[in-house]
Amino acid sequence: SAQFIAVFVPLFIITDPFGNIGIFLTLTDGDEPAFRRRQALMGNIYAAILLLVFLFGGPYILSFLGVSISAVNLGGGLIVGAIGWALVRSQENRKTEGKATHEEAIKEHDISFCPLALPLIAGPGALVVVIAAGRHILESGDSMRWVAGGLGVLAAMVVSWACLAAAPVVAHCLGRNGIVALTKIIGFLLVCIAAQMVITGAQDAFGWHAGTTASTTHAVAN
Repeated sequence: SAQFIAVFVPLFIITDPFGNIGIFLTLTDGDEPAFRRRQALMGNIYAAILLLVFLFGGPYILSFLGVSISAVNLGGGLIVGAIGWALVRSQENRKTEGKATHEEAIKEHDISFCPLALPLIAGPGALVVVIAAGRHILESGDSMRWVAGGLGVLAAMVVSWACLAAAPVVAHCLGRNGIVALTKIIGFLLVCIAAQMVITGAQDAFGWHAGTTASTTHAVAN
């Protein structure tokens, strides 16, 4: 359904499974293939649980705090845009992030929850996406959209798990340049998603609509 796509596509883009391959291989350097695959599985299970909790529970927390969907779109757009811009600008950010998470992971052999699930997979941008989706579903009043949204989260995590489980093979097939290129494309798409979130948030907050803008422009022209 449309709700499934509205959750799955942004999550697939923002979780950046191809971009996480290099970091995941660094974190699991020297581990047995079976253990590495288990880390990938558990990491995505933890991430799925976190995202589902924020999908179903986030909107009620926002309602309790009095935070509107326009505020979520505006604030979330800034966060998603910052993440996307960092991916577009340079791959050095990914290298630095990989070194930092690797140093942290050395202290703890099991990296499935931290730093793999949080913050690499279910990071701030992904949490914002599911909270905004949940708020839209809550306001729509259609209970079936909750099911579609939950399936969208699970589908995105399945794709993420498949990429990480086959990380050595994917990295070999794509090569370093291929992964960098995909990461930059994903970064550009994130910037576009962020821009749309900000536009939608501004329209809802200030009552700006295409029809109103067109009428104003026509009136000024006359």
